[in-house]
Amino acid sequence: MLNPKSFQTIQSLAEVYPDLSTQPKGYVEQAINPNRRGRVRYRATYWFGICDDSRSLPPGTEVAVLGRQGNTLLVQPIVS
Repeated sequence: MLNPKSFQTIQSLAEVYPDLSTQPKGYVEQAINPNRRGRVRYRATYWFGICDDSRSLPPGTEVAVLGRQGNTLLVQPIVS
């Protein structure tokens, strides 16, 4: 069980991709549930994803990618 609050070293995507000028976006492919990883499509690849505030995100939800730790992205839903 993952808890986004316990991530010690979330690496900023701006450090990894210095050419980013806007908030990176992805899409939930497999549901993300509270404290459980799901699957996120980001930059034409699939990553594990966890929500930054422990809410459920159904497939198809557009998300902002806040950072990563290893192969897990920290995301939050984009509210229109």
